[in-house]
Amino acid sequence: MRKQQMAEICVIGGTRYFGKVLVRRLLDQGHRVTIVTRGRTADPFGDSVRRLRADVTRPGELAAAVAGERFDAVVHQMCYTPNAAVEAAEAFGDRAGKIVMTSTIEVYNADTFRGASAAPALSALAREDELDPAQYAFDTGLPWHDPDYLEANYGEGKRQAEAALTRHARVPVVLARVAHVLAAEGDFTGRYRFHLDRVREDRPIVAHARPGRTSLVHAEDAAGFLAWAVTSHVTGAVNVASPDPVGVYDVCASVENATGLKARVIEKEDAAGDPDLSPFSCPADFAMATDRATSLGHPFTPAAEWLPELARTAAKEQ
Repeated sequence: MRKQQMAEICVIGGTRYFGKVLVRRLLDQGHRVTIVTRGRTADPFGDSVRRLRADVTRPGELAAAVAGERFDAVVHQMCYTPNAAVEAAEAFGDRAGKIVMTSTIEVYNADTFRGASAAPALSALAREDELDPAQYAFDTGLPWHDPDYLEANYGEGKRQAEAALTRHARVPVVLARVAHVLAAEGDFTGRYRFHLDRVREDRPIVAHARPGRTSLVHAEDAAGFLAWAVTSHVTGAVNVASPDPVGVYDVCASVENATGLKARVIEKEDAAGDPDLSPFSCPADFAMATDRATSLGHPFTPAAEWLPELARTAAKEQ
């Protein structure tokens, strides 16, 4: 990408959650930011950003919106399918210095491999090289346009999006495999609130028997990596996570310490489908190694350092 202090950055999906944190970081760093948005969600950036209107789930809209535009980097927060990946690669062509795709820890979920490619051997602390997008099959003919199909195949959609972007992009690609993102404010997933509400209401929190640990990352850390990736020389897949995996008991302990109340955790042998099942409970360890990010010079903050403060802030909201 071109070397310059101020870069032209395009963010697809920068109007909510850590997308907003990313845009703010880029602006604070002095970059010029263009947001591609459907225009349905208000953003707080006023005249400090430029906006292009497009629904990237509709074929052709992204290409029309960015026709003739040039960017030093593109951050694609809405790339859920191989179709979206191919369209992004074609829409930007060689008119972007690099494309950074926000991917997910779910690409390593062995229970979600439903395409032509079989699940590779994956470690409990999955490494980037255990899942090679250049060797993974993708199929743009599957019914990715069906919201129910897409929701049921989220992990497979992200894997195939990685594969399609890797093979179709004409510029360098970064695949940011992001852990479960937490923030005290603006967290539309409600995953931390799930635990806080149940502790306050003295309701049970269900966990798998002998639950495993998983990877979390603070929204500020996730956005910080994306902002760093757009102007760095990094390419390929990078796990974005705190280095210390966290279990349901760790999350509950943070709530207990913040509220002074006691969590009631009930382990079940067959917990799947239980409405009180913690979103952070896993039947076995399911986390990501962060050695590559550290070796690249971008280590992440341990959850043990940020989770207590997040808990205190979340507890004060209500």
